[in-house]
Amino acid sequence: MIALTIRARRWLAAAGLALFAAPAAAQGGGAGAQDVGFDPMAQRYQLGQGLPLGNTGFVLGGYAAGSVAEHADEDRNLRLESLSGFLWWDGGGRWHAFSELEAEDIVTADRDTLTAQDAEVELERLYVDYTPGDLLKLRAGKFLTPVGRWNLIHAAPLVWTTSRPLITNQTFPTNATGLMAYGTLPWTDDGVEYSVYYSPGEELARDSDLDTFREAVGAHLSLMPLPHLRTGLSYVNFEQRETPDQHRELYGLDATWSWRRWELSGEFHYRLNDSSQSGQSNERGVYLQAVAPLTERLYAVGRYETFRRSGALRDINVYLGGLNYRPRPALVFKAEYSRATDNDFDVRDGLLASIAVLF
Repeated sequence: MIALTIRARRWLAAAGLALFAAPAAAQGGGAGAQDVGFDPMAQRYQLGQGLPLGNTGFVLGGYAAGSVAEHADEDRNLRLESLSGFLWWDGGGRWHAFSELEAEDIVTADRDTLTAQDAEVELERLYVDYTPGDLLKLRAGKFLTPVGRWNLIHAAPLVWTTSRPLITNQTFPTNATGLMAYGTLPWTDDGVEYSVYYSPGEELARDSDLDTFREAVGAHLSLMPLPHLRTGLSYVNFEQRETPDQHRELYGLDATWSWRRWELSGEFHYRLNDSSQSGQSNERGVYLQAVAPLTERLYAVGRYETFRRSGALRDINVYLGGLNYRPRPALVFKAEYSRATDNDFDVRDGLLASIAVLF
């Protein structure tokens, strides 16, 4: 760890703000945006939509997120949380490819120290798609586990809050390596989206900090039974690497209702543990989240969640309220306060603010 002076800490904060604000400023244009010497390739770039690399079919994108947190028993800290790079390829035919490489916990600074000792780089996704039609598409590689809704759109610029509901990363591994069949079935006017997948347990570029799948078979369905309402069902039958003798089954329900910039969403998970082998009790949890527009770009966000983990004596309850300001579709500022009761899970509560940009 490196001790920082007050001047150095101020410089760090200013540099962090510049990092996130620069893409937005470039997108804004202005009188000098097309001056002589401006990179012609950059003229093809639009914030949040990636940068086409010539006529190769490759597009480069990603997102970055930084936060400031103040918790009851800790000093205020500034973190460059993630810098994620996307590279996808579309040759105009049936074959497509996508990759995501993410640097996490890059820099953390508090009143006295600056450290990068927790920094790590992880391969989040790397897969190839074969898409002969909407009815059936095939995917091979490492992908986000299709459980619920949050896990599939979890990138910081795309979600309403900085913190993540417990059940969206505690009840199942968030990535899977294997094969997936997915598509849209013409059973309703809007179609029924489905995915069925199998993971043999050989995780591609495994994160040593995560308890990944040892073996998994799962499915997810998503449909719109009513206007403005999308619902989903999830099921996974799996074992995990660190507990190979413990068999688990996860059942999930998710729903999102949106109308005129108002939104209600939530997920429910129930996980059955094979208590005859592990001695563990089942897990269950739910979160409910509401979003209300205050102005054209400012939103109020409220969320309640409860979670009973295996072996816990009581449920943990988390209450959250916050604001979400989105001056541009790809740039978002968030501020929230959360409070946890019966906090046997050691959930960090308090004030949390962040800025995120989608490149």
